[in-house]
Amino acid sequence: MCPPSGRARRAVSQSAVQVRDLPLSMASGPPTRTVTAANLAAARRDLDAARAAEDTARAELLEALLACGGSLLIYLPSRDHYGVELGSIEDALHVAVLVPGVGTDVNLANQWLPSARNLFEAAEATAVILWKAYDEPADLAAAAARTVACDDELHTAAAGLTGFVRSLPLRPSQSLTVVAHSFGSVVTGAALAHHGLECSAVVVAGSPGMTVDDLRQLHLDAAHFYSERAPGDPVAELGVFGAEPTSPVFGGTRMRTNAPGHVAVRAHSAYFEPGSESLENIADVVTGRYRDIAVHQASLAESAGGLVAWALRLPTMPIGVVARRYRGPGFRVLANARHLVDMTASQAGNAVCEGLDTGGRVIAWAERHLAGPSGGSRVAGGPSVPTTPTEWSRDTP
Repeated sequence: MCPPSGRARRAVSQSAVQVRDLPLSMASGPPTRTVTAANLAAARRDLDAARAAEDTARAELLEALLACGGSLLIYLPSRDHYGVELGSIEDALHVAVLVPGVGTDVNLANQWLPSARNLFEAAEATAVILWKAYDEPADLAAAAARTVACDDELHTAAAGLTGFVRSLPLRPSQSLTVVAHSFGSVVTGAALAHHGLECSAVVVAGSPGMTVDDLRQLHLDAAHFYSERAPGDPVAELGVFGAEPTSPVFGGTRMRTNAPGHVAVRAHSAYFEPGSESLENIADVVTGRYRDIAVHQASLAESAGGLVAWALRLPTMPIGVVARRYRGPGFRVLANARHLVDMTASQAGNAVCEGLDTGGRVIAWAERHLAGPSGGSRVAGGPSVPTTPTEWSRDTP
């Protein structure tokens, strides 16, 4: 059984304030100023009701929505579906649709809205739309269960994203980039692979996979696909939703995230930090400054790990294709088998990469500290051999 979806959980939790959605047609069709004005008025009424009922959590969310300086393109509060436009699509040269991952109202107020604002301020002549209009699973562990219900909700979300992008009143001269973070990249992958999502470029950051084995299955040219993975991001290392988009064998361009003199990106939620190289690269893609992108150069260890993961997935790729479409008897067995292979391949690839990387540091340390001036053995009284990789990495020539 699939854990409760976002919609089901919120239906249980929203008891302090009764909220009513605007007619669905107003939120699903092309956004107009009449719609956004009606959404704004509804949000203000709901905020007054939340304050009167002392519903602090909902009041803080509505305050964040109203204070972000954007237009409410989508406002379905009973389902926690929102769409916020920063800037003006009509006036912008570029449009970015930001698709966030799993989370709660707290994430929307404290993480996703600020991330959209940071991207808006970093990318000139760009309108940024935060699209949080799908029923996300309870968490990544629930999504990784790959049950029929979760899979159906994923495709519903993917179809919703595709429909929303198609509804945007874009001019032929405008570029449209989909920027997806975490589970949002899973939704974007399903939209590209199965629902005909079309855009100028795609950026995924901290992705646990995109439901495919390689870039070709996304029906996207390699020159239009970009990915980021920060050091120590545990979600990007999961590999539970297909091949890792940052793998050297996946295709596309992996961008750097941490350059000297920039704000460090060391957490899953930090890709949009102002002053970070990761945000600069995302802004370069959105604005079409592809030559300014700082490309991550894959090490030998990363390439070897990617090849190992790809080789382990290769025999089961036909099963994966069938499992993504088949819904008859034995579907759960196929889906779980594919899920197990994805996880095993990713973990094996990560282990190979880490092993080779650690071995390289050991050899480099030995070359610096154990060899004498003329290449002989270590002299008496020299430095002791480190016992952890941390000590190797702290050494400097």
